[in-house]
Amino acid sequence: MSQNDCHKNNDGILWSRFREGNVQAFDAIMKTYYQLLYNYGSRFTRDSELLKDNIQELFLALWKNRQTIKDTASVKHYLLKSLRRKLARAISKTKLTTHFNELNFEAGFNMVLPVENNIILQEKLTEISFKIRGVLEKLSRRQQEIIYLRFYMDADIDEISEIMDLSRQSVYNLLYEAFKRFKSLADFNYFSISLDLIFLLLLNLF
Repeated sequence: MSQNDCHKNNDGILWSRFREGNVQAFDAIMKTYYQLLYNYGSRFTRDSELLKDNIQELFLALWKNRQTIKDTASVKHYLLKSLRRKLARAISKTKLTTHFNELNFEAGFNMVLPVENNIILQEKLTEISFKIRGVLEKLSRRQQEIIYLRFYMDADIDEISEIMDLSRQSVYNLLYEAFKRFKSLADFNYFSISLDLIFLLLLNLF
């Protein structure tokens, strides 16, 4: 059994105990996922107080409704989807819009990564990573979110579909369009790796 499978099994046990009213299990879930939820939510809003309030309200609602909440295959992706919906409602009130797709998702792909001093290979890898991130930053917000969920949150195509309320085909289409735009923006003389390989990695969700 892989480490990821073990983690999901442990999450499943905690989730079951939480639904039965076990305070320690609920506390463990909060401690495990609070930072991850904050990191994801911060891509939608820079209002830290709004974000913290919504995460707190999410956990309060979970505890209040624990007896009626259904089982889930992934606690992490259940929480991500729940927070996304809560933020959609909260931000729409401040932005005067009712459609979440109008809101911005800032993946932060162009963020500079730390580099170890005097290690040429690490510097080169960081430079390549930075350039790739710069290209990804030019993708649409929804394309960025899908890539973020896949590679930062380890969500597969079904989980991305559920989190973003999209069909599987829509997720596939967005990934395909992201790849086409990546190819049009990327410097072929700079990237020695196969862009077709990148596309296969993007679509390695099934």
